[in-house]
Amino acid sequence: MARRTNEQAQQTRENILRGALDVFSEKGFSRSTLSDIAKRIGMTRGAVYWHFKDKQELLVELIEAMHLWEYELLYQRVPTVDTLEDLERQFQARVDFLDSDPKFRQFIRFMSMQVEWATEKRIFDHLRDGNLRNTPFRDFERVLTQEQQRGRVRPEVDVAEICDILVGLFTGMVRLYLSGMSKRPLECSMKTAVRGVLDSIRA
Repeated sequence: MARRTNEQAQQTRENILRGALDVFSEKGFSRSTLSDIAKRIGMTRGAVYWHFKDKQELLVELIEAMHLWEYELLYQRVPTVDTLEDLERQFQARVDFLDSDPKFRQFIRFMSMQVEWATEKRIFDHLRDGNLRNTPFRDFERVLTQEQQRGRVRPEVDVAEICDILVGLFTGMVRLYLSGMSKRPLECSMKTAVRGVLDSIRA
């Protein structure tokens, strides 16, 4: 019975997270309430509060769950990420998911355009300080450092700086794509940009 209860509780949390993504995506994070989410999934507000003490805690768990799901998708497509070429393939897989998976596109759009990071300091601090357990770009520093040790990346290259550049490149180009500001296919632009950065650091 206890196992079934735990499974039911986990299923309820997953239902809340799915409902939260829908509501946050439609209304924006700041304008959404736990009551809105409860109504969306046919629960009482008290039941949602039983699982999440506030909206910020729910968002942190939503981000962690979606990043873990994204990482599992990437692993299926690119199971080994050890080289610069693997990083290129991982970038391409992300673009493919963005084009083909509505749930992934909904989450990326929400993260890119519908969270008011300037006012959500608690969430921003989690992201900045690396306190989210499932970061979406966690392979970057490890792979670049390994490739530098192998002599495939120039020794003077600042790995942390290149990681920031790659993350900024991805998030910026995705934002252009989702906002309709870029008329070029994201697949082509991303491939050219990522390859340009990686070619610039090769030994």
